[in-house]
Amino acid sequence: MRRLIFFGGAGFLLLFVLSFAKPASAASSTMYTWTPSKLYKTASGAAYSGNVNSGTAVTVYSKSGKRYKVKTGGKTGYIYADNLTSSKVKKEDYFGSKIYKQAAGGPYVASVPAGKMMYIKMEATKNGMYLVHVIGTGYSGYVDKTHFIKPVVKYTWMPSKLYTSATGNSYKKTIKDGQKVSVFNGSHGRYQVKAGSSSGYIYANNLTGTLAKKTVYVSSKLYTTSSHTKYTAVIRPNKQVYVKESTQNMSHVCVVGTAQSGWIYTSHFTKPAPAAGGTTSTPKATAGTSQTGSSTAGGTTTGTATGSTSGSASSITGAAAATSGTTATTTTGNTGSGSASATGNTGSGSASATGNTGSGSASATGKTVSGSASGTTATSNTGSGSASGTTATSNTGSGSASGTTATGNTGSGSASGTAATGSTGAAAASATTAKGLDVSHYQTLTQSSFNLMKRQGYSFVILKATEGTGYTDSKFYTYYKYARNAGLSVHAYHMIGNSTTTSAQHIAEAKHFYQVLAQTKAKTGYAFTGYAFEDIEPTGTNSITTTWWANAAPACAGYFLNEMQTLGQTKVGIYAGYFNWKSYLEGHTDSWPSNTKIWLARYNITLGTNADVWQYTETGTIDGITGHFDLDISYDPDF
Repeated sequence: MRRLIFFGGAGFLLLFVLSFAKPASAASSTMYTWTPSKLYKTASGAAYSGNVNSGTAVTVYSKSGKRYKVKTGGKTGYIYADNLTSSKVKKEDYFGSKIYKQAAGGPYVASVPAGKMMYIKMEATKNGMYLVHVIGTGYSGYVDKTHFIKPVVKYTWMPSKLYTSATGNSYKKTIKDGQKVSVFNGSHGRYQVKAGSSSGYIYANNLTGTLAKKTVYVSSKLYTTSSHTKYTAVIRPNKQVYVKESTQNMSHVCVVGTAQSGWIYTSHFTKPAPAAGGTTSTPKATAGTSQTGSSTAGGTTTGTATGSTSGSASSITGAAAATSGTTATTTTGNTGSGSASATGNTGSGSASATGNTGSGSASATGKTVSGSASGTTATSNTGSGSASGTTATSNTGSGSASGTTATGNTGSGSASGTAATGSTGAAAASATTAKGLDVSHYQTLTQSSFNLMKRQGYSFVILKATEGTGYTDSKFYTYYKYARNAGLSVHAYHMIGNSTTTSAQHIAEAKHFYQVLAQTKAKTGYAFTGYAFEDIEPTGTNSITTTWWANAAPACAGYFLNEMQTLGQTKVGIYAGYFNWKSYLEGHTDSWPSNTKIWLARYNITLGTNADVWQYTETGTIDGITGHFDLDISYDPDF
């Protein structure tokens, strides 16, 4: 409130201004200290009036040199501008981190355990590193931003090396099977993990989201692939295994406490139960004695044979056998799910006897009351005949006296099964998918290799063609010709060679890729007719960081793909790891051609149909070909 009081006289005007209002303030804003800061008395001097804790809100008025004039807690002073941030961001370090002096790494000021809370200056983020202050300490510096992503819990289902890097062969130690690890991110087929107090990289294929421990109740062959054609060992009954995944009637397992891994029949986890609905008596045959035996095979089929025999018998085959005559009842359990139904026949028949000497004849009388046996053959006949020897063995399906054995294989009641000669890995191809693989000069292959791939059910191959703006894979044209000669569908990929954010470099790489593909007709006799993929993943030379993924990856992929189509290559696609796809690319593809195919790497069996092509292992094997392969499945009829 201002009062103006006028006093006249001698031409003088006396003005008294009595003011009770506060002086006008300069424009202000609120900022936060992300690191502990001194409150200096002046804009340039060394004297200070106190300390301000990290995470404190201050009112900022103006900047003078390198300091802001601020007000906090009733005090006015100056704080260095670098110590202030526009937003208060507080995060937990889930990994445990070195606090580096520079964003490029190198020397570090401290190493802190997981669980520490930190304030972050978001404006200073670079090279995939946050500028942070560790709350409650005097440590400030740069930390890998992925360490603030809450990890996913997984388990080692088999012993696993803990590598020091995502690509090298050096490792710190071996993590036992059945151990819990925290997974942070992945590249080159390995996950960055924390196992107890140790950190490093483990192959993604060695980890599972759910740890299942089961008992194997019967002697089981440990097959190299789910097609169960070759095996490396036999697991004894009552051994325990960790189960990674199951597909069709096979499970991928590792014997607990060992490095033995492979595929076994899933049915071997079921504890055998006593025969239901009856008992089996096995009479012992003796010379010149009449014997009676009965057998029930899981139902109501009963066969009784009576007769006399001359000669001696040292063995009876089956659960119950007549000592002489044409009627022998044998129950045989087969692995699988076959079934046979016995309804009985009347007539005459004969059965050959094996393994015994002597001869005899007898009449046999049996009666069949209808029944069936799951996984069992039950036989009962009525008639007369003769058998050589005292032991007659006959396996019969459907109550026939013909001596025919019906065997249940994969499927129900089928006498034939389909054996697929395939590859190790986490997935098995079905009739609705196409099997494929991707190769480069790192594999040593011949025409015979590609012919063998075709014979084993592979229908497509994706070859590395180029990288950057000048590199062409030394085996691209050779392997392209071999694959086409073998009748395979052939596609190609280009490895991204840069992490720039402008269009020029990505367009230049697309032109190089296109020019190499355009020469396949002249080089091999076959024109290129497949899909052309850009492989987006970090390498030792392209300097791709998480910052590039977050800020530039979708747009840069668009530059490349659109240039390919402009040049005339209409069939295009993108390859990426599942983690990077979900984190940075999915939902940001508006600038891409609408027909872009998606090829994802995820080394387990849970990807489903969320991709056109799925790379499910990098350590697969193909029978008859040396080495390991990246194996793929496609859900798309174009492959």
